[in-house]
Amino acid sequence: MDQDLLAALPAGHDRQLEPGGALFRVGDSALGLVVVRSGAVELRRVSPEGRSLVLHRAGPGDTLGEASLFEARHHCDAVAVSPSRVTVHPAATLRRAAAKDPSLSWRIAAHLAARLVAERARAERLTLPRATDRLLDVLHALPAEPDGRRRLGRSWKSLAAELGLTHEAIYRALARLESAGTLRREGRGMVRLAAGSAA
Repeated sequence: MDQDLLAALPAGHDRQLEPGGALFRVGDSALGLVVVRSGAVELRRVSPEGRSLVLHRAGPGDTLGEASLFEARHHCDAVAVSPSRVTVHPAATLRRAAAKDPSLSWRIAAHLAARLVAERARAERLTLPRATDRLLDVLHALPAEPDGRRRLGRSWKSLAAELGLTHEAIYRALARLESAGTLRREGRGMVRLAAGSAA
């Protein structure tokens, strides 16, 4: 979230979450807009087949629960994947602040639009037919560190759920890409992409 917008939001309340701790569950009363201060929180839903699907992963500075500004109840679970601190900005408080300051309304709307663009890109990624294509697409979207490596920032199993794949499919895709010389794993959650590898 933009720092200026973050500073303009009315005060919220902080919550600490341990790994596996739930901020909310399906059916809980909507909390409002949640800003992740540290750690990481995943929005999850269980498919009819029993598979855990990761709908969104929010790290420091990211938001989640945007729909609860307009909905009465949550439609998924929010679960911490590492020790995390979040700030909850209740929907009613945000609506009152936006009513008093229309410019705040537009800034929140711009933030929601940016989130929509990001989700559309994710939905497009999920239409790619091959696991290797989905994996390469997400790896190319990660920022490169000064030494050229890219940090995954979550487990391969978690990434598999984000991509609508089993963790076995992710490991097979990794093995194929490594065998082809397209990428190289370097340490825990670190990869180096070959120059000119297609996104």
